[in-house]
Amino acid sequence: MIDTHCHLDRLDAPTDAHEEGLAALITVATGPDRVATALAAAEGDPGTFAIVGVHPNDAEAASDPAGRRTIEAALDHPKVVGVGETGVDLYWDRVPLDVQLASFRWQGALATAHDLPLVLHVRDANGARWGHRDEASRATATMIAELGHGRGVLHCTNGHPDLLRVALEHGWYVSFAGNLTYKSAEALREAATAVPLDRLLVETDAPFLAPVPHRGHANRPGHVRLTAAELARLRGVAPEALEVRLDANARRAFRLPS
Repeated sequence: MIDTHCHLDRLDAPTDAHEEGLAALITVATGPDRVATALAAAEGDPGTFAIVGVHPNDAEAASDPAGRRTIEAALDHPKVVGVGETGVDLYWDRVPLDVQLASFRWQGALATAHDLPLVLHVRDANGARWGHRDEASRATATMIAELGHGRGVLHCTNGHPDLLRVALEHGWYVSFAGNLTYKSAEALREAATAVPLDRLLVETDAPFLAPVPHRGHANRPGHVRLTAAELARLRGVAPEALEVRLDANARRAFRLPS
């Protein structure tokens, strides 16, 4: 299987991830200070690739010229397969929305210029379902339409119906993480059965969002199989058959080698 989104630099034993029987994994650098580590991991293993960008909770870094140069230079690396994770996060209320959107636009322009998928983190205010607290999802949907970029991924999708609709209309992929296995994830389960089969991806976001039965512990890239199994159960298909399709989708989305 392929873990399409993890953070090797945040794992206690990052090199162990290469021994978990995965066909490939993609590690994500969430800021300029993490780019060198992500590139080194990708260079050190043929099945490891990297996504580089600035996380919305650190969006101020996108206004620093040196930080921008670090991200921009990394996009020419042959093992960089995406830009991000950018997006909008209003859950923590750390960074003003206009600063997040400026970072979002810059990274969207980079993804377009380099013909790379734009990877988005979207988190609404606490308790959103969806009502008046879904500003992050709606702002992101507007940005996707504004950018008009045909390659992207809703990383660890929140299941917001309007955001899903806009992303799918623009040819994007939708990625599910370990929180799909949580009892409270009604919106995610609805989305998991609605997203077209050829747009589905799975990820761990390791070390975060460990799936059941590992919830409460550090996540591992190998746990991506548990999320895939839950996705197969929800869709009523054989896990082995779905895994083949998910890996094919991942290779197409990120243009990974066979």
